[in-house]
Amino acid sequence: MNQLAGDLVDLLTMIPEGRVPRSAQPSPRKLARSQQADIQFIVGHPALFFEARYITPYRKPDSKAVWISMFDVAKQMQPPRILKATDPHLWTSALIMMATARVVADSLARLDPENAERYQKNWLMLNTAVKKLDKQIREKVAQSQFRELLVYHPAWGHFSQDYGLRQLAIEAEGKAPSLGSLSSLFRTSEKNDINFIISSPGADQRLAGIIAAQLKIEVLVVDPMDPDWMHMMRRIKTAVEKLK
Repeated sequence: MNQLAGDLVDLLTMIPEGRVPRSAQPSPRKLARSQQADIQFIVGHPALFFEARYITPYRKPDSKAVWISMFDVAKQMQPPRILKATDPHLWTSALIMMATARVVADSLARLDPENAERYQKNWLMLNTAVKKLDKQIREKVAQSQFRELLVYHPAWGHFSQDYGLRQLAIEAEGKAPSLGSLSSLFRTSEKNDINFIISSPGADQRLAGIIAAQLKIEVLVVDPMDPDWMHMMRRIKTAVEKLK
């Protein structure tokens, strides 16, 4: 939103920076402020607990606010059954993110026609930057022999779908792996010559370190909740560049 509107909007983020959705809880004051918003932007994936608990139940039938759901945008690109079967981190897909950004830019222009040209210009700049990044990632993946991403938390499913990669997650449904699943993971990692783990700030870094030591690979920390989306995408691009 900041990259599209800059100082033209007052942005209210419901999840505090540094908190994961499941452990976050907005204050009553923040909930009250959100009711005054002209645009309500949600991810909208059915598995996203935070929104199901704290956002959508407060949607008023008579509200004049524009509601934008990334999940609804994504449903025009992929079948809902595929979207629901993958992790709720829809924004890790550059394709879904930019389609949603287009909807947001158009909505801002309708609400604020005096600045419509600025929203359009900002979207075009963002789109150009993302296309360049997308091209670089695709070129690197095309050069790689292997297609597996070993991740601690399964947050990169939609990113992986964009680029024909396979996400191998250490954590399952928020739980640490069993000995059996770890053994299987070790065999798969060695077979596919995996040379890094993508972890995140909220993950169990001790366990990630133990697994990395066992496999003799490095740990790369990329935050899927990074408020700077382009920074997050550049970080994951750096990780992909290490694929063999």
